[in-house]
Amino acid sequence: MPRFHRFVALSIICAGSVFGQHELGSFAQIAYGGGWQTTFTLVNPSATLLTYVTLNFFGDDGSPLNVPIKDAGTTTSYTVTIVPGGLQSVVLSSPVSTASQGWASIDVSGTVRGQASFRWLLPGKTISEAVVPLSTSGAVACVVPAPASTLILIPFDNTADTYTTSVALANTTTGFLSVPIEFVDQSNKLLVADTLTLTPRQHVAVVMPEAYPVLAGKKGTLRIHETTLKLSVLGLLSNATNSITTIIPFTN
Repeated sequence: MPRFHRFVALSIICAGSVFGQHELGSFAQIAYGGGWQTTFTLVNPSATLLTYVTLNFFGDDGSPLNVPIKDAGTTTSYTVTIVPGGLQSVVLSSPVSTASQGWASIDVSGTVRGQASFRWLLPGKTISEAVVPLSTSGAVACVVPAPASTLILIPFDNTADTYTTSVALANTTTGFLSVPIEFVDQSNKLLVADTLTLTPRQHVAVVMPEAYPVLAGKKGTLRIHETTLKLSVLGLLSNATNSITTIIPFTN
């Protein structure tokens, strides 16, 4: 499955109300350069306690990725301290003409809420932007609610001359993953099936009809047979004008 640079997705992200820093979630896609910018906006909802958040960045091959952080230089890991009731923004931005991509894990000590936004500067200086919000499920804030499911679902739309769907996946573990996937149409008819083999911390991002030509002109659902504890996933829908919006995965 090929990499993609034109369309980029964001993430499933989880952050829990715990103390002692733990890996609590991930951003399935980050990108910068080539007109792309990724911004993490993090809020500490506690009225009394500090929150410490560490973002760890990885390349497509799972190795640490040295990313450019606005006003902070380049690094493979970046920690912010958020005062009670406070907010911190972390911006990945580069003036180079070539886009770079990967994914990020998030470690948290304390409590955190927030969102990630993805901005693309289009020709003609038009800005297209998509946002992934955090929502609360019990003691854990997740886009995909806890408990983790073993089936992740993403609707897709590749209507000719109208929409194109992309998807990003990141193996958040230090082991190998073999992930069965199925694309079905609106009548639940199987269009194509595949098994993705992901090495530790590997990241894959593709434009669906380019990776699987049978999906061109089709609408339906992508079924991913893996737990959200091991795989971070999100989709992106773009239209004919290259405006973008995120597709939030859901579980069964």
